[in-house]
Amino acid sequence: MLSPPVYRSASTLTLLPAYSPRQQARPSSSGSRGSTEHVFFIKDNKQRTCATLKLFSSAPSPNSSPTFLGGDRIAGSLALSVSSGERITEVSIEIRGEIVGRPLEDGWLVGKRFPFLNIAVPLWSKTESSLAPSGSSRWPFILDMPKTVALPDPDNPRTAQNYSLPQTFLERNTDATVNYYLSVRILRSARLFREDNRLEHETMFVYVPAVRPDPPSPLRQLAYQENTPIPGPEIDLDGWYTHPTVRMKGTVFNNRKVEIHCAFSLAKPLCYTRGSVIPCSVMYFCQDSQALNLLCTPSTINVSLHRRIKCLSLGDASVVDDVEEIAQAVWWPAANGLAQRPGTLRFDGEIPLTKNLKPSALISQFCLKYFVVMSQFNVTGFSPSGSAQPLIQQEVQIGTIFAKGPRARNYAPPS
Repeated sequence: MLSPPVYRSASTLTLLPAYSPRQQARPSSSGSRGSTEHVFFIKDNKQRTCATLKLFSSAPSPNSSPTFLGGDRIAGSLALSVSSGERITEVSIEIRGEIVGRPLEDGWLVGKRFPFLNIAVPLWSKTESSLAPSGSSRWPFILDMPKTVALPDPDNPRTAQNYSLPQTFLERNTDATVNYYLSVRILRSARLFREDNRLEHETMFVYVPAVRPDPPSPLRQLAYQENTPIPGPEIDLDGWYTHPTVRMKGTVFNNRKVEIHCAFSLAKPLCYTRGSVIPCSVMYFCQDSQALNLLCTPSTINVSLHRRIKCLSLGDASVVDDVEEIAQAVWWPAANGLAQRPGTLRFDGEIPLTKNLKPSALISQFCLKYFVVMSQFNVTGFSPSGSAQPLIQQEVQIGTIFAKGPRARNYAPPS
């Protein structure tokens, strides 16, 4: 088994924000959408350069890790210098993807590995060619990165299930990673080189899947296009998902019991591109107008985006199950007339999504999910009754490509 990667080297990985294929789709002569050239030198045990690997990727600079977007072709070349009397028996490249559960022991990575992708491509083999490489040889290559892979179902290993490839995932505070590697292997005659008959090079690269949400409703697209407020759930019925009404009970100032009904809505589709926002809406109903105005304000609404990373046990490594709050929603009073009806208050809101969010992922042993969570008010003078569990928890998807049509706008007032 290969030793786990050294974590310190992962700090050079560059993860891309949301992107538009049309803007970046500039085919090069190499067959790859990327135009950044990366050069790697392969040396023997005497530190002599024996081969040179070149890759073309969508990375922002040659010093960044090679980056391939969903739909890209991995293009490059391998140049090999063969000395006089040297015999080459095989030259090949390999793409590998794996999940690593990584408990730490004294700062070293000792996690178990779960491979989910392995594509080996021979560039030259003596079994297929009678003309052995000599002098300077060069092999260009173009590899198609698959968008999906078939793996055994964890709940039913006898059946296979298709999974979309996840994005590279490597964070210091999470005990599970998703890594991709491109490896070069050069085999030389064992009789001539004995223990130095194998030259290998492995480089880690970043993979970003193409995950595009469906377009929003026509009315919301029109609002984005004309820079007007997006219509709420009471107007754009097809443009919102409204959770079943929940009731919040409690006591105000230790002597008045109140019950507030809440209708919480999220803009459809429930998939949002990182670097944009999640539009929200909430409607409150209460017969006690004084309590309603006290409890229901933009600063007391408690809605946030949570991320859950789960990795099933890999061998004897522990199960990873991490939940983290990612962002808080921002709220403001709704502009339409419903906000003025007695006993009713409505607020518009949005959850900002940073550009470096990892997209949702589910592949056999590993899943990365997002949930919009609504919790109880946190207001001085109000004591909620019942459990402290979230009132609402709705799963949403995070994508990497903007939906077709006008981009989502940010409507939150300046802070």
